[in-house]
Amino acid sequence: MQILEVLVDALRATHLVLFAAGMGTGLYCDFRMLRMFRDPIGSSEISSLSNVHSWVSLAFCGLWATGVTLIYVRTDFDLSTFSPKLWLKLGIMSILLANSILISRVVLPILDANSGRSLAELSPTNLMIVSQIAITSMFCWTSGLLLGSSVVLRSASWEVLVPLAAGWFLLLSVFGQIVVTIMQRRMHPKIQEHA
Repeated sequence: MQILEVLVDALRATHLVLFAAGMGTGLYCDFRMLRMFRDPIGSSEISSLSNVHSWVSLAFCGLWATGVTLIYVRTDFDLSTFSPKLWLKLGIMSILLANSILISRVVLPILDANSGRSLAELSPTNLMIVSQIAITSMFCWTSGLLLGSSVVLRSASWEVLVPLAAGWFLLLSVFGQIVVTIMQRRMHPKIQEHA
């Protein structure tokens, strides 16, 4: 029995390390993109972001594997024992998976097509798309952190969790898009003439 508990603790520790690696690297990547807002996007930056994305994706795969194993250990996959918090965590991690695919299929190609230009020089539509994908990443990682660490939310109902998650997503999206739009217009006023 003690050996099983030690293995579960090791699995939890691995899960937390993978979460920290994925979130830390993902946030580093988001903040690094801010630097490209003014500076031209070079092929070395795109290659580096692609490599970082691969690292985050690898950590994310490990996070899914350890997370699903922990769910099995706790619930034996009996869906009737899944709490609203667990369902929400699974939903958010699924959104993060889809977002990861969008980074490789949408963001990296947009950056590659605009090599030599800064992010501020992207069309307003492309900038909004790239920004929203980064915002969604931030939403997912921070929500995962809050859901995983909060004792208060452990037994919260759908009536609490859904408005909280939706409100957090809307707040990040609106605030993020406003900031990006203001930054773009300040750095490249001629962009708004073509918008």
